[in-house]
Amino acid sequence: MFLPENIDLAHSESYDLSIRLTPDGFSFFIHSANDPSIFHFKETSLGSKFSYVENIKRLIFDLGFLSQPFHRTSVTVVSPKYTLVPDAFFESKRVEEIARYNFHQVEGSVHSDYLVSEKYHIVYLITREVHSFLTRSLWSPTFHHQASLLLPLFRSRSSENDGRCCFVDFHDNHVSIACYNNANLLTTNMFPATHPRDTLYGIVSIWEKLAFDRSTDTLILSGNPPHPEIVDELKELFPKVEQLHLELNTHVNEEQKRSLPTDILVKLCES
Repeated sequence: MFLPENIDLAHSESYDLSIRLTPDGFSFFIHSANDPSIFHFKETSLGSKFSYVENIKRLIFDLGFLSQPFHRTSVTVVSPKYTLVPDAFFESKRVEEIARYNFHQVEGSVHSDYLVSEKYHIVYLITREVHSFLTRSLWSPTFHHQASLLLPLFRSRSSENDGRCCFVDFHDNHVSIACYNNANLLTTNMFPATHPRDTLYGIVSIWEKLAFDRSTDTLILSGNPPHPEIVDELKELFPKVEQLHLELNTHVNEEQKRSLPTDILVKLCES
């Protein structure tokens, strides 16, 4: 694989490597906290010829440089199988029990992220074999759920708005929703966005169950919707619709700003 000329993997410890796992895809990007010009993103879908685990293994072996010692190596898990537990009710020794209660059938390894500023834990699942393989193959990787990147951003933006906010982020043929009353999280969820009617219904039903007011509360959109007409219909239904804007610390072109998932853009804001 060809990398940009300004990325020299002989000095891989100067760069950060971020890997992103979705139910049917794999992507990674290389960037630098010290050099905004360093950015390379690569995405690939996982075929049906091999199992999910085998696909991941083949990619890591084929892209041998991913195992090099980077400054930081992180793995983001994108999955609807996550739940939030307030800090006061969380016990690390009971994460398996929490997962069984919420997901019924626990297939995989149970992990949790602690968001100090939010005062809750995100409990989520990752395929056990994939986690074990990446832990062995990558250089001291850290794992986290996509929600651990999105929710602090949404909370921060919600605290800047008057009234309540509903954030809708489109990604990976899914939609992630988080609703806030100022800085207080009301609900969060992720569901497929494969059919525009079903997607629209899911968004509207959450809005109505929380008794949001269409005349005063705000719908804030981000990501790349699989069906652009959804955005037009949402703007017809809700008077106060805004687009989420991020100030990146890494140089990416306009097409990448539009197409990259929001959680990746968040990491590029942190660089």
